[in-house]
Formats: sequence, structure tokens, C-alpha cells
Amino acid sequence: MSVEEIKRQVEYYLSDKNLSQDEFFHKQISQSQDGYLQLQFILKCNKVKQMKVTQEQLVEAIKTSTEVELGPDQTSVRRSNNKPLPELNITQTNKKVKTNSGEAVAAQQQQEEKPQEEVIDNPYHNFEPLIFTVKAPAGIAVNWTQITEALMKQHNISSPYVRYGKTEGNFALSKPRTPEENIVRLTSEGIKIGEHQLEIHVTNGDDLTQFWAHHGKHYETIIKRAKETFAHGGAGKGGNKKYEQRKQKKDIVFHNQKYRDISQLKNIFKTILARSENNTPLKEPYHSMLVSLLQYHDKKDQKLNGLKHFTVGQHPDHAETRCFFAVKEDGSSEDFSSLKCIKNLETSLGL
Repeated sequence: MSVEEIKRQVEYYLSDKNLSQDEFFHKQISQSQDGYLQLQFILKCNKVKQMKVTQEQLVEAIKTSTEVELGPDQTSVRRSNNKPLPELNITQTNKKVKTNSGEAVAAQQQQEEKPQEEVIDNPYHNFEPLIFTVKAPAGIAVNWTQITEALMKQHNISSPYVRYGKTEGNFALSKPRTPEENIVRLTSEGIKIGEHQLEIHVTNGDDLTQFWAHHGKHYETIIKRAKETFAHGGAGKGGNKKYEQRKQKKDIVFHNQKYRDISQLKNIFKTILARSENNTPLKEPYHSMLVSLLQYHDKKDQKLNGLKHFTVGQHPDHAETRCFFAVKEDGSSEDFSSLKCIKNLETSLGL
């Protein structure tokens, strides 16, 4: 492939025509602060690979273009002068249209040429709260943890916000992500905690106004924490690039409770992490659950030796993330990752 052919191919990839229909490249560029696309993505396109184009050849070809320009480190390319991206317009029609040269354009072309991007399911994308009220029978005491677990186990629903007062409580779901049939099932079946049936209904009218007046600030605090926890993937490295993928479908028994799959167990600890105040001792049942979890830590004896209680706080090496801490009787503390423990649990179960 000549320098001119390489240049034209790169210019096509970054053209308005292609980027208006190319979801993968459009996303990569829009997420870059300065509008650059890494050359590695172009090198992984089938057409470029078939022609055995090297990165050095790409760099030389881009230097001759007036439509695109190299990044400072010569490992990325962008539209000249960081030209704004066109609006993304993916349709079933343009997925099937062919050019005169017989190449599939837009989404279909890129599906065939580009590496598959890891799918990240962001539960907070366009999060519009749908508030529910949950109420136990008179005289029955329940807490938000029991409600959280019941929603997950009985309805396969993970709520980022759950509260319960003396007589009733609330939880929130994302309105765009909650199908009508799920709402009908929740409100008709409710949830069961022990032998007790709890009623659920959608909060609206004056009740909704009262909810926002009395609990709005609490809701905003919890949702903010949950978003931050998701953005950084909990404690440790990797962030949301390795966000939960429901690939294990085997029942898990942990702390005398059965979980439908490993993702359900992970969500329980992520919820505890997101909801807990920094540096506040965690009470039961969290304390015993974390003791059980640490049985799968590589340094469990070290973490549990002299244990007084558990807390949540900022990670010592990654200030933007939060993690669990094992606080000792002598006042010292050691951080640990629930995800690492669960990973070891997965390994022990052969998942």
C-alpha cells in the first residue's frame, strides 16, 4: 500500500461521512481530551492489517495529509485543528449500504474491521430516579440491607439507593432502565423478608414531594458515592474497564446465604461500600460478612489478627477510590479489596 493510499484510508476513517456512522471510533475520539485516536486502533483494522501497514508507515502517511494530524508523541491522530465530530447517526439502513468499491460502510464496516470493544454496562448513564415506597407489616422491624438483598435475590434488581425508617422506606431505580413489566411485578409481588411480606408501590404525588423534602440530600449523597465507586471500579486498579459482566451463572453459597451468581455477591459488597460513611465502624451483619469474606484473602491471618472492627475510607494509594479497612485493637488498620477476595472465592469454586 502506497503512502497516498494509506493517507486516504486514514482520512476516510476520520471523515464526517465515516464518523457519523462509526460508533466505535466516534466514542474513542469523543472520550479523548484533545480529540485524538490512538494509531493502535487503526492498525487493528482488517484492511490495514491485510496490507501489512506498519505504525511507521502510518506516521509518514499522516504527515502528508491536510485533513488529519499527528499527536505530539506520534502515537495518535486527530482531525486537523481538532475539528468537531459530526453527530452520530446509526441506522439499520446505513449498516447495510455498500460503497462502489464493495466495502461495507459505517457500523457494518467497523464491526468487521475493528477490535471488539469491551462492553461496559454503566448503570448510572442517564440515571433518572424512579422512587418506590416499601412498607413492612405493623410492628415488624426491617433494615435497608435486608431490603437490598431481597430485591436482588427475589427480583434480580440492584438499587443504588435504599433507606428504611421506623415504619416505611424507599428505594430508587433508573426509570429509563426499568421495564414496565418489572414495575408491575415489584408492585404486585412486593418482597418477602423472613416470613413477612412487604408491600411496594411507586412513590408519587404528595408522598414523592415529601420524599425529596426529607430525604433528597441523603439520596444525592448516596448516588454520588455510588457513581464514584462505579467510575473507579471500587478499590484497586482497572476501574470500570472491568466492570461486572454476568458470566457466571452458578449458585454461590456465602455466609450461609445462597446467591444466584457471583455478580450478585459482588453487588452486595459494592452497595455496602457505596452506602457506608467514611471511618465509621460497620455493624452487623456487615462485620461478620466481611470476616467471612476475608477468609478468601491471600493474607487473611494478617488482616484478621487483632481485629476490632471494619470501616470504609479513602484508599491510601488511590485517593479517588474507597475501600474496606480492617481496624485493629492497637488502632492500626489495613486496607483490603472485596473484589480480590471474591476473585479468590471464584477460583476456589472453579468459576
